[in-house]
Amino acid sequence: MRLILTLSLLILFIHTALADETPSSEIINSVSHRQVKDGKLTVSDTLTIQINNRDGDDHAEILIPYSKGDKLSIGDAWIEDMSGNIIRKLKGKEILDRSFISNISLYEDDFVKEFELKHNQYPYKIVYSYKMTFNKFFQIASYDYRNKSRKIRNSTIIVETTEDQPIKYKQKNINNPKIETTAKTIRYIWQFSYDPLKGEVNASINNSKAPLLEIIPLHFTYGVSGSLENWQTFGNWVYRLNAGKDILPESETKKIDELLNGVKNDREKAKILYRYLQDYNRYINVKLNVGGLQTHSAEYVAINRYGDCKALTNYMQAILKYAGIKSYYTLINADDRVEDIDPDFASQAFNHVILTIPFGNDTTFLECTSNNLPFGYIHASIQNRKALLISEKNSRLITTPAQSPKDVLCNRNIITRLNTDNSARTEILITQRGVEYEAANYISTNINKNTVDKYIRNNILEGSFDLINFNFIKASRDSAKIQLQVECKMHSLYKKFGNNISITPYSLKIPYYENADKRIQDVQIDLPQYYEDSLVYEIPNATINKTPPNVQIITPYGHYLLQFEAKDNQFSVYKSILIKAGNYPLAEYGKFHEFIQQLRNLEIKNYYIEVL
Repeated sequence: MRLILTLSLLILFIHTALADETPSSEIINSVSHRQVKDGKLTVSDTLTIQINNRDGDDHAEILIPYSKGDKLSIGDAWIEDMSGNIIRKLKGKEILDRSFISNISLYEDDFVKEFELKHNQYPYKIVYSYKMTFNKFFQIASYDYRNKSRKIRNSTIIVETTEDQPIKYKQKNINNPKIETTAKTIRYIWQFSYDPLKGEVNASINNSKAPLLEIIPLHFTYGVSGSLENWQTFGNWVYRLNAGKDILPESETKKIDELLNGVKNDREKAKILYRYLQDYNRYINVKLNVGGLQTHSAEYVAINRYGDCKALTNYMQAILKYAGIKSYYTLINADDRVEDIDPDFASQAFNHVILTIPFGNDTTFLECTSNNLPFGYIHASIQNRKALLISEKNSRLITTPAQSPKDVLCNRNIITRLNTDNSARTEILITQRGVEYEAANYISTNINKNTVDKYIRNNILEGSFDLINFNFIKASRDSAKIQLQVECKMHSLYKKFGNNISITPYSLKIPYYENADKRIQDVQIDLPQYYEDSLVYEIPNATINKTPPNVQIITPYGHYLLQFEAKDNQFSVYKSILIKAGNYPLAEYGKFHEFIQQLRNLEIKNYYIEVL
């Protein structure tokens, strides 16, 4: 997975709670039979989907993905009315078989069979079945409904195995399976239903009430033989899968020798090689055979100058190894939400690879897919979570550092010169850190005035204004901050009533949270939000006589400080807002919500001053 920094990283993602409205479609019944036998996994699924209105027609388009080497066959499929009368059966020629390549890939071994069963009278039902055989697998089933929006009235999962092919499973919000044992087989049967969840801001993903079930084989062969007995055995399998992929061509070793000539310090060597990686290689996904898990060789990257997260990380590890620096290939789940990793249940819980370099007591983590992040920068998608460090015989879970408030502190220095027509000339210097830095840094590499204008309006400055000029100021490439100079003309910024002036504040966007009596989920905030503003307003032809009272709010969830000063015709405002990262149970949500509401109310409250 590549680190893709876009404006969407600045938007708080909406997560889950119970929905009341009639669903556009729902799964009436789902039966999945999964047989583990002779080293193969055979999946036989039958589903009945009910389409309730036109908005549900998208779910009448059925896609069944598979990979090269898997055997997939589509069984009977038809449309029926609510009385069970068959309206139309699927014909074989209606099934399309095509490549399922993603938009970030050069090539993949993934395919999809798809068909469409739509009707013009609602509601109606779709019934279909398929069978798929996997010759290699290390996962039997994975059901995670934490972000799913479709209702399931009944789902049955049946796993059939033998004593010599044991399985492991983890479940949440699902009843224990019924276990049936015969002379030759063991059958596990789970049943559950699911009511979809509606949006709640920053609902806890780790304490979700949605069903979750993961079933894995204890032993498997996927490329090479492996075991999911624990994290060490799984990590050791990853090591063996990628063994021998670190050989570099002679042309590459000569280049490394040139780059490191005269350099003695290992950290400085690593920094030089990381910049070399960034400057001469790019991210492209290529997935073949076991390519979703197995890396391409370092030689492949050295010749082609591209690779996915696995290949680029393996290449970086290889050039460090040649330079005599030890590093570790490290699996991680890169996402804007921090998902718990169960230390007692090893599985393929990751979607990304980074590199870990121990420098004495200081450990450095490298994101090898980015061309512009600083050396050792821990970005928002990998901070504060468990990762699997891969070693030949001692693979283990580690924890990446968390971004602290000082790491994400964003500053705005704003000078505003009020005009007599209620407009104002405004000069702003913004310093961005943390996730705000990541987005601004990405935008600054592809500067487009419309994109920058939208970014400023959505994330820096509210109200009516005309953007006159802007300029990004980058520090050194190893600095985890970026500055943006903005010049604009504000409209309707203030109103004058005799000797009193009402000034519209430069508000910061504080997320809206549900009222305490409506909330049903715990709160999970993975990143702190920390802002400081220094504002100066120059009032024409006036001397300021009176300013608003200062404000100070300090709680376990963060703080809000607002201080005012006046000198001659200058009105100064200092503001500091901190919303801490944390997990807050529903029992204390009322106090948390009260704090957030205070921030929201203060941020939209006008400043009233008195002038002479």
